[in-house]
Amino acid sequence: MKFRNTLILLAVLVALGAYVLLVEVKKAAPEAGVTPSTTPIAPIISFDKADLRALRLSVPGKDRRTELVYESDKWHIRAPVQEEADQDEVGLIIGDLAELRPQRVLTESLGSLADYELDPPRILVEMELQDGSVRTLKIGAQDAIGSGYYAQVAGDERLYMIPYYVGSELERALDQPPVKPTPTASPTQEATYVPLQPTTTPNP
Repeated sequence: MKFRNTLILLAVLVALGAYVLLVEVKKAAPEAGVTPSTTPIAPIISFDKADLRALRLSVPGKDRRTELVYESDKWHIRAPVQEEADQDEVGLIIGDLAELRPQRVLTESLGSLADYELDPPRILVEMELQDGSVRTLKIGAQDAIGSGYYAQVAGDERLYMIPYYVGSELERALDQPPVKPTPTASPTQEATYVPLQPTTTPNP
């Protein structure tokens, strides 16, 4: 009798242990369809937007350059033309650069930087701040699926992938400097000539 009770008690303990283990495993595993949270990658460039005084975009070794300077509370283009800049468009570019957070850090074997169009870089971005310091960003080719651009920061040997929209905005600003749009005059309505019809007097 005692042996039977011992077996029953042992079976209960085994079942209880299996239940506890199953519950703990379910808690540890992420729910279906839920992406586990990850620590965001720190920005590779960070500065106060109000401190930026000049933004220079260029292609090393080629005569392609766009230079923007902040003067008299406005952004102006100094190269390749001298015009007032589109303040909204420049503001968007600066906003992206002021807290540039990469999509990922490439940790695999990199090989030659020339394979990523980083030696020389496809675009060289220089950001001059109020204190005279300069942040330098090198932008290379797009990745194979066009989701981003390879990039490096001066003084940092790591290779990053930055968002596509950041690289494309800088390429556009280099090829088409953000000149302030010229207001278009509203078309004047032309007068329509309506010929007068002769009036006829009925015969008596």
